[in-house]
Amino acid sequence: MVDRPPRHEIELKLSVPPDRVAAVRDAVLGRSGAHRVHLQASYLDTPAFDLAANGIGWRLRREGRQWVQTVKATLPDGGDGIRRLEHNVVFHARNHPVAAAELHIDHPAGVRLAEVLSTLDQAPTERFRTDVWREARTVRVAGGRVELAFDQGEIVAAERRVPICELEIELVSGTPHVVIDTARQWVNRHSLWLDAGTKAQRGVLLARGLPEVPTAKAPLAQLNPTMSVDAALREMTRACLVQIMGNTSAVARGVGGDEHVHQARVGIRKLRSVLREFGELSTAVDPRWSDQLAAVFAGLGVDRDRQVVFADWMSALDEAGAPAIIPPAAGPGDSATLLRDPSFTLLLLDLLDYVHGEPTAADPARELVDVVARRLDELRSASLRRPKRFVGLHIEAQHEIRKELKRLRYVAELTESLFKPKRVRHYVRALEPAQEALGALNDLVVATELFRAMTPTTSPAWFAVGWLSSLRNGTIEACVAPLRAAAAVEPYW
Repeated sequence: MVDRPPRHEIELKLSVPPDRVAAVRDAVLGRSGAHRVHLQASYLDTPAFDLAANGIGWRLRREGRQWVQTVKATLPDGGDGIRRLEHNVVFHARNHPVAAAELHIDHPAGVRLAEVLSTLDQAPTERFRTDVWREARTVRVAGGRVELAFDQGEIVAAERRVPICELEIELVSGTPHVVIDTARQWVNRHSLWLDAGTKAQRGVLLARGLPEVPTAKAPLAQLNPTMSVDAALREMTRACLVQIMGNTSAVARGVGGDEHVHQARVGIRKLRSVLREFGELSTAVDPRWSDQLAAVFAGLGVDRDRQVVFADWMSALDEAGAPAIIPPAAGPGDSATLLRDPSFTLLLLDLLDYVHGEPTAADPARELVDVVARRLDELRSASLRRPKRFVGLHIEAQHEIRKELKRLRYVAELTESLFKPKRVRHYVRALEPAQEALGALNDLVVATELFRAMTPTTSPAWFAVGWLSSLRNGTIEACVAPLRAAAAVEPYW
């Protein structure tokens, strides 16, 4: 056996629509052709999928005439959708080798594997398989080299199967920008979309017979007081992208639902918050990103608003004696179509490019902790100053307070590592009752307007408009006490 050099895997995966398969394959083959190899992999885990739960994939794969044992793991910081820990060991054997975790012990991914295995009562065994024909070639691009690998095949778990059709772009030499720039070209030419999921994740889903992958949450941003504001903003953007890409990929692939849409919107809102508060302090931030993110947020909100109205309010209306109200049919667009659009993938690639850029040096006159503290002060003042006046505000002003309070929470969460974590978490928890009250008011307003829009064609919707309007004053007044309680909490910064 031969140990391949330890390394990070730096790779992007693009899903290939059925109508682009032939064109993408031809483009990968190019004039010189590509190396074609049959890849047959066995993925190992426990019946409870303990390795997958810890962000680890472990496989034995036959690659033509040789066997390769691989362990992959998410990075300690949660990664960013392009980097993973990876270690490979090559077996020169004809027969299926026996998996041996100790072969990876000198690599960080192997250390993670050993730690998890030491806690398990059952040894991992095969849970699912992949059978893929790969056509690959290495190409020179500006700044380095990448391997283009076009994969077609399937994932198999017992009697269940799902197809695989994707393009992998893996770094051979250069920086992550080389992979990102190459991906841009393929997206522009072939309308491919970025998929942050892996074959291992899809296999776990298939083996467990589940319709949806778990939702993705943002990891803790790794900040320190010596960072420049630009470096901190890049790191906060990375953390937000983990949440955004994990959930948007699931929805685009058809293995995500309403909660994935919701979590994707939370991640987008977080990113828009930090770009709004700190973006002007980084010359590398493109001011168009905020508007582009807002458009995606609004598009995903169509599904979210329909869910709020037709899932959360219909039963309450029935209990109130409302006449039968037939919801309008869904429009031609949906969240999956929106998230497969090349414009969204190109936006994600721009943000990834920013994350991997070289940050500006720290400015002694602009220390990070001071900048963050000033922003937190401003957000606190905008959202929690004079809570008693909230009742008399116009609906738009009430909505603006809700948004400012969300920004306060998101900035607090994303900058937690600059302060004492327990105090930050205590403060964030103290904001939750006010956020819930303001969220209930927003849902009421959204529902009222959606039912109002139905009235020209659905007269019973007027009942809903009237009944919901009767709840408004009480819902507004219910916001005052939690806002006052939040305003009374001592700031930690």
